[in-house]
Amino acid sequence: MALYDLTLDLHENQPCWPGDTPYVRIATSEMSNGGGCNVSKVSMSTHFATHLDAPYHFEPDGLRLDQLDLNTLIGPALVHEVEGDAPLILPAHLPPLDGVERIIFKTRNSAYIDDTKFHEDFTALGLDAARALTAAGVKLVGIDYFSIEAFKNPGHPVHHELCGKGMIIVEGLDLRNVPPGRYELIALPLKFKDADGSPCRVVLRDIS
Repeated sequence: MALYDLTLDLHENQPCWPGDTPYVRIATSEMSNGGGCNVSKVSMSTHFATHLDAPYHFEPDGLRLDQLDLNTLIGPALVHEVEGDAPLILPAHLPPLDGVERIIFKTRNSAYIDDTKFHEDFTALGLDAARALTAAGVKLVGIDYFSIEAFKNPGHPVHHELCGKGMIIVEGLDLRNVPPGRYELIALPLKFKDADGSPCRVVLRDIS
């Protein structure tokens, strides 16, 4: 049974959201310098590279990272491809949502998800499509760039729509080698107490 790892490597050349905390790893003990073992410390944003947004990210009363239900983070998921160069995913781009609890959008972003340059013109989810997802009862949505919402979108209405309805958002997914279809999703963040989000390891299991 095939597994697809959707997780980007964490490294210093991986671009972060402009103005956010970049990734830095510092060796605090090295065997090559006489240390008894190899140990590092890491500094980065909780929303760096492949990561998960808890509703608390944009809603003060939303669920925090350690309060998330694992049953939402593990289960059947639809990978849906949005073809073309559309800057926004619109309702017309959505598949039938009956019975869909987890949806992952594969877009033109996959062509540059692993670039060392940050792309401001990535394809994002439009507000009307976000409302269609919440109305359909979707519990988790993912996308192949570092935000579900367009760059510098005033007021962040898409995040507020999704987080306000308790939806989990997974961003920064590497879908380059993943065909559209149905899978089992496993998206496990670190269990930071009271946090707004976390880098996470995201895997799809082929169930076809």
